[in-house]
Amino acid sequence: MSNDQSVELMSVISEVFAPLEVSEESTFDALGATSVSLLRLMVSIQSAFDVDLDVVDMFTVENVGDLVRLVDERIAVSK
Repeated sequence: MSNDQSVELMSVISEVFAPLEVSEESTFDALGATSVSLLRLMVSIQSAFDVDLDVVDMFTVENVGDLVRLVDERIAVSK
């Protein structure tokens, strides 16, 4: 994932959890994630990056950094 894509992905994640401050170390529990917010995040990421994610992915990542790496892997596979 290019640096620009990483910045854009962090922006998408931050938007979903605004006004909280989001970093790669942030856990979804600490961000107060709910099933609705995780599904909203999944759809936002799919729209912004044209990448396949599913509901299970959203509930198995432990923190934002894990999600960033997962999206990076999925983008690399789709190329």
